[in-house]
Amino acid sequence: MGEALLKHAIEARPKTSPVRGLEIISAGTSAVDGMPPSANSVSALVRVGIDISSYRAESLTQKMLDECYALFAMSRSHIDEVRNFYKNPPERMFTVRQMIPDCQHPDVPDPYGGPLSEYIEVRDEIAEAIPHIVKYLEHELKKNS
Repeated sequence: MGEALLKHAIEARPKTSPVRGLEIISAGTSAVDGMPPSANSVSALVRVGIDISSYRAESLTQKMLDECYALFAMSRSHIDEVRNFYKNPPERMFTVRQMIPDCQHPDVPDPYGGPLSEYIEVRDEIAEAIPHIVKYLEHELKKNS
């Protein structure tokens, strides 16, 4: 859901925004390559006009990390896994919700197997962070250009 929400927000930015040049991908530390999104993930995003039915899961690779400008994980445990199991992790690694100023709960729970209501809560937790992520990326990209 995070990939689709971020892509949706970036597509709404002006064509001159530096974030428009980023490739946004989602990869999991425990993903099964090729798995479709859960029905509840699809339903949660269809309700806000985003179709992810064609998305497929992809496992995180060292090559992805080598080419990564910034990594936004759902939880601190995901960041720990990247630090512990991969070489040269990106310097910009955050949980999605760490981008929200004064956020008291930086981790997004995994709704896998839960009811649609949990997926909607997770969608909304991610969506709350998206404008902050876009702002951060625009600032960093402008600073480094």
